[in-house]
Formats: sequence, C-alpha cells, structure tokens
Amino acid sequence: MFPKFVLPIVCLFCVFAAAQEENSWDFNFDDYAVSNVFRGTPARPHIVEKQHLEFRTAITEAAAKGANFAGHYTIAQWDCGSDCLSLVIIDETTGKLFSPPFKVLTTPQVQGTEDDPAHEFKGAVFQLKSRLLILDGCPEDKKCATYYYEWKDDQLKQLSMVPQRGPSPPVESGEQNGATEDSPPPL
Repeated sequence: MFPKFVLPIVCLFCVFAAAQEENSWDFNFDDYAVSNVFRGTPARPHIVEKQHLEFRTAITEAAAKGANFAGHYTIAQWDCGSDCLSLVIIDETTGKLFSPPFKVLTTPQVQGTEDDPAHEFKGAVFQLKSRLLILDGCPEDKKCATYYYEWKDDQLKQLSMVPQRGPSPPVESGEQNGATEDSPPPL
C-alpha cells in the first residue's frame, strides 16, 4: 500500500505536466480571449467555393456540433492523407466559410537525436474562448514551422512564424553518404 502522500504528489505532477504542455507555445490563448460564446443553433454553412464542395459532409457535420473557436466559429478539419489535414473556419451565426492561407497542412513524423530532439507537429491547435489559432506543421508540405495567427475582422492575421525542422529530403539515387555514381563510396 502506498503512503497517503504519494497520490497527491502524483496528481500535482499531472497538473504541472498539463500546464507545461499548455504553456509550451510562444503565445498564450488567454491573451486573445473572447468574452461571448455563441450557444444558439448553428447556421447552415454556405458552401459555394469549388474547393469546399468535395468536403461538404465534413464541413456540415462540424458546423452542426457548434462553435469550437473564437466564440462563434467552428474549425472543421478533415484528413487529406497520411499526416495531412485541411480545414475551414465557419461562422456559426452566418454560415460563411473562411479558408486558411493554405490548402493542406502536413504534420510529418521527424526523426531526432538525443542531442537534437525532433519537434512533434500538432496540426491545428485552438480553443473555443480564444482568437489564437496555432497551425503547427508544413503548409503545402513546405516551410515547416509553428504559425501563430490571430482571428480578427473575419481573417487570420499572422503574428509569428517559428521555423521547425521538417523531414529530410529524400536522398537522390547515387548520392548516399556523399557518394555519386562517379565516386567510390566512403570507407
């Protein structure tokens, strides 16, 4: 049987670990807080752009669940392949759709080392009561970074971009370990 003080210490550690995860971002969700949260019936999404028509089911189902971002918006996400997502922002009061500044965000698995650990990409990170949107990955499979946006006046305003190491590019045939077809492999 554990001493009585072990359980409170374990609980305190869990709370601290959760707080560390929350505070691991460069921007704080509370700094972009909204005061009002929409609790009414969501408006039907106005799906008019061709790029959204294919994903109308995912968009409509996400909107029906209610707001999950910035008080009265819903971020609808869907997979676009392995380690890849697409999203749209829906105004729950009007049904209007807003696209992010990219079509896909990949979240690749990156190998690190003990001395240089890899960044674990999180994809889209957001909260119901905050205008802060964190997009953590590689837009269009390029420029891997943690992108911080503020949702203001129905658009995303980029606050910052922190580059992250993405996956290594594939090795070209004959270039492994610095060797080319014309040079012998290293010893």
